[in-house]
Amino acid sequence: MRHSWGIAFDGDTKHLVYNTSDIGCPTKGASEVAPRRIHAPGWKDARLVPGTVVAMRGWGRPTPGIFLSHDVNTTIENVKVHYAEGMGLLAQLCENITLEKFGVCLKGDADPRYFTTQADATHFSGCKGKIVSCNGLYEGMMDDAINVHGTYLKVVKRVDDRTLVGRYMHGQSWGFEWGCPGDEVQFIRSNTMELVGKQNKITSIRPYDKEQTEGAREFLITFQEPVDQVINEQSGFGIENLTWTPEVLFSGNVIRNNRARGSLFSTPRKTIVENNLFDHTSGAAILLCGDCNGWFETGACRHVIIRKNRFVNALTNLFQFTNAVISIYPEIPDLKGQQQYFHGGPEGGIVIEDNEFETFDAPILYAKSVDGWSSAITPLS
Repeated sequence: MRHSWGIAFDGDTKHLVYNTSDIGCPTKGASEVAPRRIHAPGWKDARLVPGTVVAMRGWGRPTPGIFLSHDVNTTIENVKVHYAEGMGLLAQLCENITLEKFGVCLKGDADPRYFTTQADATHFSGCKGKIVSCNGLYEGMMDDAINVHGTYLKVVKRVDDRTLVGRYMHGQSWGFEWGCPGDEVQFIRSNTMELVGKQNKITSIRPYDKEQTEGAREFLITFQEPVDQVINEQSGFGIENLTWTPEVLFSGNVIRNNRARGSLFSTPRKTIVENNLFDHTSGAAILLCGDCNGWFETGACRHVIIRKNRFVNALTNLFQFTNAVISIYPEIPDLKGQQQYFHGGPEGGIVIEDNEFETFDAPILYAKSVDGWSSAITPLS
């Protein structure tokens, strides 16, 4: 590991230092002049006052603390991950996961560590059924407490009217199964994030660039019905697997002193976020995203309830997708050209009610491309 970046923490509270985000920590010319005393000529930063603790880190995430794949009806209870060189828990292609009193956390106030994982505390990719995360403690992670999403495959070849080649695009999320015969799918135009054509079903799917699924990045997919003629490799389209999308209950958790954001939800099924404490989450406390251009993480949120949560000083540092304490921010390159809303809809929309916000001069809510939502915001004085 080569340390080149760091996170600045308050030595007493373990909050990330205000407005520092990722700081450069060049080691060239650095030398130890006494125990725990370093002369570092490249660290000229007025924000690093005496008492600041800089935790140096790399960017790699070679292994999670717990890895779940193709599991059914999994319960993890009273388990704590104190450090992982990656995610705390990573689950993909699983059905029904319950986390009860699960923790990605320090060992207590005397723990000499300041951060717990190199990325998300918990990350769910291409799962279905129901994800339940209740009464947990998520602190000091270098990314989000929870991220729930699927993955868009980019259409890279139209073989015939019923057959496409789809490709995993992001360099950190590929090499595993994407779908099965019988799965429901839909198609989206990347530039405007609008649905195109009708929902369809997979009749066959196999690796296209490899002999086996493991390590494959491209898949040859045949569909039950003809695919709309407009969908091709030139114009930018994504394929979303609707079958592998879960319901989510995220309740009674404490999320604090972490880098990036508090929680990310990108699923069309019912999502409830309630009775949580988001305390100094650095970026947005809750993000509803959707992106077929960069991370390629699906998808639109149709029914979300955010209620009875307490938010304390989010947005103390700015990272990607940190427009407000609650940020509804799909990536839409051509927003002016968009004719259909991305999030929300007749399934229930997005409801934000009975929450408490303790904040400085930071936006409470940012929403883009949402159909059918309501909010009842109660800021504390």
